[in-house]
Amino acid sequence: MQTESLFEYSCPECGRGTVRTTRVLKYKTKIKGYPFVVDEALIGVCDHCKAESFTPEETKRWEELFYSSLEARQAFLSPEEITELRTALGLSMEDFARLIGCTRQSISAWEKRDRTTLPSRMADILMRLVRHSLQRGVVDVITFLLDEAQKWGVVIEVRRPPQTAWRKTKVLSS
Repeated sequence: MQTESLFEYSCPECGRGTVRTTRVLKYKTKIKGYPFVVDEALIGVCDHCKAESFTPEETKRWEELFYSSLEARQAFLSPEEITELRTALGLSMEDFARLIGCTRQSISAWEKRDRTTLPSRMADILMRLVRHSLQRGVVDVITFLLDEAQKWGVVIEVRRPPQTAWRKTKVLSS
């Protein structure tokens, strides 16, 4: 990566320093809310207050690296896994799309071996949840979601009401 002069202007934060192009190794950031480390990042750093600036091209490059790393570590269901899930349910692309709340075109794109479009994280989690339910029956959805978040490096603590509170649902008959 070449160190270009992407930045060279007065700092809008402090007004005293100059924002200069800086190469940072192992830059820690978040992409789509998930922790990610960019091996080598070019950012603007104020030589006075240390405020950081980013170019749209650089942040786009980080997103591409992020999605490549997800694909490499199989963070999303593969095209084959999506097809297997849909066929195990005995559904057409159109009906599977209706089930999970997307379009038939999305399902078609996600099932292509040479896909260029990944499912959204939400669609992927929903398909994983459906698959988990199909394989194991009743699913503790909150535990499932917490486990999925942890796979992405996100730790969330949920305060659960007492078990009896979950069961205080009345079914109204007509």
